[in-house]
Amino acid sequence: MKIFDCKKMREIEAKANEAGYSYLSMMENAGKNCSKYIIKILKNKKLTNCKVCILCGKGNNGGDGLVIARCLSEKKYDVSVILTHHQMSTDISLQMYNELSGTDVRIYDIYKDAENAINCIMDSDMLVDCIFGIGFRGKIDESTGELISNINRMKKLIISVDIPSGLEGDGKTPEGEHINADFTLAVGCQKPVHILKSASENCGKVLTVDIGFDAQFYGVEESFNVVDDAFIRNVLVKRKHESNKGTYGKLLNIAGSRNMQGAAVLCAQSAVHSGAGLVTCAFPSKAYPAIAPKLTEPLMMPLASDDKGFLSFGAEKDIVKRLGESDACVIGCGLGLTEDTSLIVYSVIRKAKCPLLIDADGINALASNINILKAAKAPVVLTPHPGEMSRLTGLSIEKIQSERINVSRQFAMMSKAIVVLKGSNTVIALPDGKVYINTTGNGGMAKGGSGDMLSGMIGAFLAEGMDAADAALAGVYLHGKCGDIAAKKYSLTGLTPSLMIKHLPELFSYYE
Repeated sequence: MKIFDCKKMREIEAKANEAGYSYLSMMENAGKNCSKYIIKILKNKKLTNCKVCILCGKGNNGGDGLVIARCLSEKKYDVSVILTHHQMSTDISLQMYNELSGTDVRIYDIYKDAENAINCIMDSDMLVDCIFGIGFRGKIDESTGELISNINRMKKLIISVDIPSGLEGDGKTPEGEHINADFTLAVGCQKPVHILKSASENCGKVLTVDIGFDAQFYGVEESFNVVDDAFIRNVLVKRKHESNKGTYGKLLNIAGSRNMQGAAVLCAQSAVHSGAGLVTCAFPSKAYPAIAPKLTEPLMMPLASDDKGFLSFGAEKDIVKRLGESDACVIGCGLGLTEDTSLIVYSVIRKAKCPLLIDADGINALASNINILKAAKAPVVLTPHPGEMSRLTGLSIEKIQSERINVSRQFAMMSKAIVVLKGSNTVIALPDGKVYINTTGNGGMAKGGSGDMLSGMIGAFLAEGMDAADAALAGVYLHGKCGDIAAKKYSLTGLTPSLMIKHLPELFSYYE
């Protein structure tokens, strides 16, 4: 699904207007179609003889609310309108206001008749929020903020039209008071506010409402895309009755060190549970006593190590040989950053003919030698957290977090690698400039080892033959979804990567 920011949504509407779809007709269609969703919600909530109160601001979002009021009144609903900013400020919203003349809709101006307006709000069964739309920026004014604060405390059923008032359409974290909606009716298309946390947490369930013009006008470049279950069902490798372990790929997992053995274990276990036919764990021999007892299905490949338990460059020859027999490779989880491990990372990049995922200390090794990526012969997936992204780009963590989409996109285009910038709403940026935002996952996943699990999942998909971009997208989405499933059982506080991995079979059963 494509997501358009507010500027691009205005471009879409302008193109449609030039083609003959007037702004007035768009408002009429938006209001009519929103009213249909509202009626469906009322019926699902068994609120058949209810009082609906629509809060209308002075702009076009308020105009949408006036159309909704007329449509609901025509369907014999008890409807009231509260004007929150005295009068309408646009020609088309004023026209919609005049069309309420002769209807049964009651209208209260909160500035002129505050007592009756507040009583109307309190007596209603449902509130429809049409105060501010995508043009809102900054902090809400004091009087409207007080109204919204009181409304939220009433705990009524609230439906916001386009975006909850007080939020910004492009998803910026809200600065002041804002509506906490149960449902949001996204007009025309979904915007960043409906996807990006923490703003999206105030939107409730988001439904997209058609505004009546052809899909051709959505041909502008999207701000970003999101993955859904339909995409996952399409890209997951189907298990054939007549098949063997070779059918589903050989994954080489170069990971771990004496003091970071858990990373290798988590990565390998998640790869096995994500469908890889054969997983080989390559790790320093001095980590063997810690790693081997925790793994059953993978092959063990203990390699030359130094005195501190990190891989030594003497392991490079064996690694390159096994690399030539593999369908995909993951390198970096718990590897440690030494001169020898860095040289091994560079050698793997230069010599791998299979897709390669680089994580953790593999990424840290790249920070001092970014140009080595130009030597890659196969697709490369990088999975940095913000700190590692800072080392890759030289930008501060604060800068990266404030411009996650742009930073990821630019680095992916420059490096020709797929970039998975981890965190809340993980960003997946492709070398062609396309960007995806992940919508799954939760705060309970903010634990050591979650990234190692993700690397194993993506590595398994690569080994199974999935396209590298699809593998990254599917891995991130399913990783977060697995976390959501596990959190319901174990809580956000008690959630761990090991518990999440146990739920991978249940997750894949859903798609099979």
